[in-house]
Amino acid sequence: MPEKEKWYLTAPGVLVLLFFVLGPLALPLLYKSPKFSLLAKILLTVVVLGVTLVVTNMLINSLKTLYTQMQQLDLLLK
Repeated sequence: MPEKEKWYLTAPGVLVLLFFVLGPLALPLLYKSPKFSLLAKILLTVVVLGVTLVVTNMLINSLKTLYTQMQQLDLLLK
């Protein structure tokens, strides 16, 4: 009797973990999964890292804006 495949190594499981749950932390699962070709693994890695960079940039810009607004509020309250 063949062993049942783990849900997190299936193609949909890996994609959900990559794009909605763990982001780049799920890349080892992508490379462990036998469902993807080497080319698909490389392309998905590039896409995930690109999305991670964009989201990180958005977070940094949001924090800069928040810091500026907090400074303005502090000056206004003094």
